[in-house]
Amino acid sequence: MLPPSLWSQIKAIFFDAEGTLVHITPSVGHVYAAVWEKYGLKADPAQVNRVFYQIYAQRRDGWAPTPESCFEGWREVFFSTARCFGSLKDPEKAYQECYECFARKDYFRLTPGAPETLKRLKAAGFRMAVISNWDERLRRLLKDLGLLPLFEEVFISCEIGLAKPDPEIYRYACAKLKVKPSQSLMIGDSLRDDVLASRRAGLLALRYPGGNLARLFPKAF
Repeated sequence: MLPPSLWSQIKAIFFDAEGTLVHITPSVGHVYAAVWEKYGLKADPAQVNRVFYQIYAQRRDGWAPTPESCFEGWREVFFSTARCFGSLKDPEKAYQECYECFARKDYFRLTPGAPETLKRLKAAGFRMAVISNWDERLRRLLKDLGLLPLFEEVFISCEIGLAKPDPEIYRYACAKLKVKPSQSLMIGDSLRDDVLASRRAGLLALRYPGGNLARLFPKAF
């Protein structure tokens, strides 16, 4: 929690997306397995999920933050994961279908209290934006979930050429909103990417610990 004395200096609040505001549900492995089955490949979703995260962890930090590299990076992860379980009848079509799943609210759940808390923060006069290592699908997802109008900006790494944990992405966001880092608060679930990286850029930061989002803002309203 932030000391009550610090709330008076905050003008802008930045939020991470997946893991903080939204959560893939039931899991990436379940989504992959459901799509694969339509293309002739059956696999246990829990096993797919484990393999996916192993492959993702090995490759993600090597992606350049550009639209092309993000799309091709996800493509590589998708096919590398699938090859561990067999072969798909139409691999490219399967990838395109799976890629689009993660732009729709059907495969996500909102953090408890997120819409209500964001609306209260906005009504209280805080400027709000999202900072995420996602891609163009995030903006579509936030719109589908009804959250997009609550944010002044959505800063997506693949669009702006900067990615967490580089502190520059936070300095860039503050400059775009014309607020000082010391007047800004970052909320996210990752200690490395959200909390420590934003603090290196001069922002205040809180780690989202799970549960109702409102618990982070007892003195904000």
